[in-house]
Amino acid sequence: MNDPQFTNHLSDKLRAGINLYQEIEIGSGLRLDDFIKAELPDLLEQHREKIPPGFDFSRKLYREFHIDPTKHRPSSEALWRRLKNKGDFPKVNPFVDLTNFLSLKYQICFGLYDLIKIKGDITIALGNDDDQFQGIRKDCMHMKGKIFLKDRDGAFGNPSSDSLRTCVDFNTRNILQILFFHKEDTSAPDITQKSFNLYKEFFQTENSQSTIL
Repeated sequence: MNDPQFTNHLSDKLRAGINLYQEIEIGSGLRLDDFIKAELPDLLEQHREKIPPGFDFSRKLYREFHIDPTKHRPSSEALWRRLKNKGDFPKVNPFVDLTNFLSLKYQICFGLYDLIKIKGDITIALGNDDDQFQGIRKDCMHMKGKIFLKDRDGAFGNPSSDSLRTCVDFNTRNILQILFFHKEDTSAPDITQKSFNLYKEFFQTENSQSTIL
């Protein structure tokens, strides 16, 4: 399949880490479960008394676009609060589970999408009145004034939520993983590469690539 072309209209404020995995295979889900179960207590212990400082950049990114991060939380921080307050790490499928773990580890918002379900090239932009998508287990998500991703068929994700239309499931074999960074976050290349490397530790893939936009 052809790789999509990316355009970042928000490059003055946002950097995007882009990891592509094609012909990916799940491999040993049990090994991944054991890894996550062993790592989560350490992540919580490191920041037991407060929200980890890494979330500051995600909050700053939202504020750059006049979005209140206490009302529309970055997905990574929302997941952290769920884990810290309820001890609940949602288990969905191995691709989603590892991506959720990475968002906790690096305190960065990740988007995860099935490449086969994406139509044409991909643009990162700021939404208007017409931009919306059906969320996963959520109502229709309106993107006016928010960071969002779109393809030929319209909006399909943003740093707070992914769409039902392009969601990853057990049958997915071609994955797009997007990391959302504030422009000033100098850790973007390192986190993108480390996330890419860890994914390849647990999943076999015939063709994969990593870049920063």
